[in-house]
Amino acid sequence: MANVTEEHKPKAERGEYGKGTLLARPNGRWQIQYSDSSGRRRSESFSTELKATKALTKRLMQRDAGVLDVTNDTRVKMSGLAESYKLYAKNSAPKSYDWIELVWRVHLEPVFGHLNAGRITVDDIERYRAKRQDDEAAPSTINRECAVLRAIFGHALFGDKISRIPKFPKKLKEANPRSGFLSSEQYKALQTACPQTWLRALLAVAYNFGFRKSELLGLRVSQVDLRAKTIKLLPGETKSGHGRTVVMTADVLPLITECVNGKSPSDAVFTWGSGRPVKDFRQAWATMCGAAGVEILLHDFRRTAVRNLIRAGVSRDVARKISGHETDSVFSRYNITDESDLTDAARKLESSKLAAEVAANQ
Repeated sequence: MANVTEEHKPKAERGEYGKGTLLARPNGRWQIQYSDSSGRRRSESFSTELKATKALTKRLMQRDAGVLDVTNDTRVKMSGLAESYKLYAKNSAPKSYDWIELVWRVHLEPVFGHLNAGRITVDDIERYRAKRQDDEAAPSTINRECAVLRAIFGHALFGDKISRIPKFPKKLKEANPRSGFLSSEQYKALQTACPQTWLRALLAVAYNFGFRKSELLGLRVSQVDLRAKTIKLLPGETKSGHGRTVVMTADVLPLITECVNGKSPSDAVFTWGSGRPVKDFRQAWATMCGAAGVEILLHDFRRTAVRNLIRAGVSRDVARKISGHETDSVFSRYNITDESDLTDAARKLESSKLAAEVAANQ
């Protein structure tokens, strides 16, 4: 097919009144122009002529049927859409609200807040990602910030505040998830190096049951039943929204007992010596790790708990109920095989071969 030079491209003319116009742009994109049911002139851009033609036909049919949205996206500020979405998040996803508000206020608002929703393009989003990469933000962080931006658009579209969502680029490639584990020797070293009872109890619960940080710090005395030896996480207070109950092990029970004795049901289980609930314990954690000579994150306890449950012969379904993983795919990401697992597998394989040889020679 012969190349068509710019000067030989057919010039598109305004279509018959009421039928809309299809225009070929110098940048290779195609634009449609049409009047909505209120008589306002509107335009949209597409990557191919076929997409543009189909869209124009659809818009005209919607207009003639009286179902074409007449919202003018170019007059809707992103700041207003963000406020609407934050209000929705505060009511429907309160646990995520603080993070969403922070991402918008610190990162997204300075770039997108003053812009009209209908003017934002994929290039604007790409420039934002490039800026965040220059700031040395991790790809996973940038992806989640863009997810908030997309959610703002999605909420606005659902509420008929805008008529379209801009195209978003593919997610940035993220690093493989952290695969740190805690050995039993390291766990014992941390317990020995820790002077605070509440922190030793927190370590024990995390090591045995894989509770998340928010689940640990949110525990109240009323959720602990010393007679039944159980700890209950209440529905709505976990990441999945589902409650769950665990039976305390022999090492967890005395530590938790010491934490709850003398407290009222509404008190936090983990408190400082002054009785103040523990919220930020980074310094205490760093001091403990330094004294034990162990570099570990609290979230690594969650991964370790999953592996230990499976190694102990607990079924996957029961282990998932204990750890609170919503799906089997996410659970599998935490049940990561490490070198010691491979060594154990090789040892079992050799033992099996040896047993087979002995049986064959008898």
